[in-house]
Amino acid sequence: MAIVLVADDDAGGRLLVRTVLEHAGHVVVEAASGPEVLAATAECVPDLLLLDLGLPLVSGPDVLRALRADAATRDVRVALYTATPMNAALRDLMDIYGVVAAVPKPSEPQELIENVERALRRT
Repeated sequence: MAIVLVADDDAGGRLLVRTVLEHAGHVVVEAASGPEVLAATAECVPDLLLLDLGLPLVSGPDVLRALRADAATRDVRVALYTATPMNAALRDLMDIYGVVAAVPKPSEPQELIENVERALRRT
């Protein structure tokens, strides 16, 4: 069991991810905006942050910068949850901020579980 923070501005998408991951035995915390992600990680550091890049108010990349700049959240394991196809810019973002995986959005339930489990094992 892991604590997974799901950061996505789409309420339906968060509900789907929550349902799938809770069924797989994980505890899920939700955030709908960049500030909510930062507040949630300040309260309880998750085992994995599943991060949508297109968050309102503070974007996903800005959330990554803020997390990595703070000693308390510097080591949060992050997987991008994105519809953006893998490209050089996305790979660079992942390398710069130590992102462990890119999970396709949307994902079939079993694919989502497998990607999250793999991200939880990566260092």
